[in-house]
Amino acid sequence: MIRAVSQLKRSGMWRYVVVLLITMNVVGLVSPAGGQETTPPGRIAFVRKGDIWVWQNGESYKAIDDGAASDPRWSPSGRFMLFVRAGDSYSDLILYDFNSGAETQLTYYQSDAQPGSPDYTATSSWALDPDWSPSGLIAFASDNTMDNSMILWITPDPELSPEPAVLAEAEGDIEGVSLSADGTVAAYTVRYLDESGGNRTYVALRDLADGTPYVLADDPGGAFDPAIAPDGLSVAMAIRGDDGVSDIWLVDRASGNRTRVTTGAEATQPAWSPDGQWLAFMRMIDYRFELWAAPLNGTGFGEPQRLFRFQNLDATSRISWTLS
Repeated sequence: MIRAVSQLKRSGMWRYVVVLLITMNVVGLVSPAGGQETTPPGRIAFVRKGDIWVWQNGESYKAIDDGAASDPRWSPSGRFMLFVRAGDSYSDLILYDFNSGAETQLTYYQSDAQPGSPDYTATSSWALDPDWSPSGLIAFASDNTMDNSMILWITPDPELSPEPAVLAEAEGDIEGVSLSADGTVAAYTVRYLDESGGNRTYVALRDLADGTPYVLADDPGGAFDPAIAPDGLSVAMAIRGDDGVSDIWLVDRASGNRTRVTTGAEATQPAWSPDGQWLAFMRMIDYRFELWAAPLNGTGFGEPQRLFRFQNLDATSRISWTLS
């Protein structure tokens, strides 16, 4: 299994690798179809300096003061927030109740061994990149395995212990989990070594009933950060071209046909609004990360608009969108 890049992400150094890649080329956006600019609906959760913030109607506020949070995910009702809390060589899933302010820990991946010892590092685990489907299913990546491989874990209810998802054939380490609205399919990024020993990524889909995976996009520059559309028919993802620039594409699940969303934008981390009428993504301009969103307009997208920018925006933590 490929460990180097995954270890970068878990140690926190992955963020600096992302910054370096994104700052290499920053140019403009293009939209396939024009449209009237409007304000996106609902609430968008994102992370700044380990705290969870919420954007709504052009304003942002701190929702959860944590200091070590990442990857927030709204519950289907909008009452709860699922997120990752990082510790010393481990991370866990935390459930926050906005009504009561109470927290519930869903995983317990810190080792019982002496902190700092080889046994502590070897027996601690990571919970990463969760998603919470409107169906109620929760999925995430974790190396809580005998061989420390990063695999897919699922639970139909936060009160139940997560279990490894069924897998029909071996894969590399996974990350960036996205669930379909009905909870029957998962998309994720797979990391592997190519024939020359180089680190590569592709986007895979898996039928969660029988565990059958198949490759949806595998490009020389890498495909990553998948987000299944609310209607389940397509998957938005970042694909890095031959010029080293990453852009957002839509890939049809049935045919594999692709529709370009951005051009030369150094865009990553696409995320859908729950009604499928908007697609958001991260960019970096003038050394600051920004969140942009484009409205769906017929068969294409209208003009993207910038929603917010912050010096300390955590671009490796995907955003989460709720209309509740």
